[in-house]
Amino acid sequence: MTPRLNVFLLFLLMLVGLPLYWFQFDASAPGALAKPLEIAQLRTLADASKGQRPTEIRHELIGTRISLHNQLAAGTGLRPIRTGVRAYQLVVPGSRPILIDAGTTPELAKDSKVRDYDEAAQARIDHEAAQAGLLLRLLDRPVHSGNPAVRSPHAVPLPDLSDGRPHAVAPGIVVIPQPGLPYAPMMIFVQLADGREFLFTGDIAQVPESWQSLRPPARRLADIGHPHRRTEIASWLMTIRALHQAAPGMVIVTGHDPAAPQGIPWRFVQS
Repeated sequence: MTPRLNVFLLFLLMLVGLPLYWFQFDASAPGALAKPLEIAQLRTLADASKGQRPTEIRHELIGTRISLHNQLAAGTGLRPIRTGVRAYQLVVPGSRPILIDAGTTPELAKDSKVRDYDEAAQARIDHEAAQAGLLLRLLDRPVHSGNPAVRSPHAVPLPDLSDGRPHAVAPGIVVIPQPGLPYAPMMIFVQLADGREFLFTGDIAQVPESWQSLRPPARRLADIGHPHRRTEIASWLMTIRALHQAAPGMVIVTGHDPAAPQGIPWRFVQS
């Protein structure tokens, strides 16, 4: 092989390999810093509203989606991964149920490439959503927002979250808005009556590797021109990891973990 050919092959490798690495595998986010959010602040807010806290959390799996692992956490590989689409019920004795996400319709599920759509699970979710006292959604997107035809007349409106600060919305429940990112994402901190703690990350951390290894999603062409979004996501991933280090017993519930969430039994309790 001639030196000229070697140089050409090296140039070709760099021409293809460097952009591929940058778009698909690079997990860096220059300028990212953990947010000034501490577990003590969340616990104080959880205590701010007096009354009965949730005693347990239940989940429903309405379907799955297939994504490349890299699309969820850069650098984890190009292999396909099956992720879960779930809704959560916070059971509060003597009170109306509280929902975190509310599934979707068969039509919207198809549009969102949800497989194995479970109509029976969605029917159970809709039953609870129709009488819920509080409806929270981790992201303003179809697989989070529920059936548009099902709206509880009893649901308490959320406070104004435009200030970007965490807010207590019920005893033991704190919403954490993430301004500056599309589709109004939020995280939700829950402290149960028995002291167990959970942090629902939403799509900021879609799989455990996202926050454990600080891996934001792989870059896409749509992200070009919006570098602040990647920095924001990485900053929130740092925040999640810092919160878990401060409270190692807290369960981190990622947005679309393939595995069933720890400590959260399957199937809603019907009210």
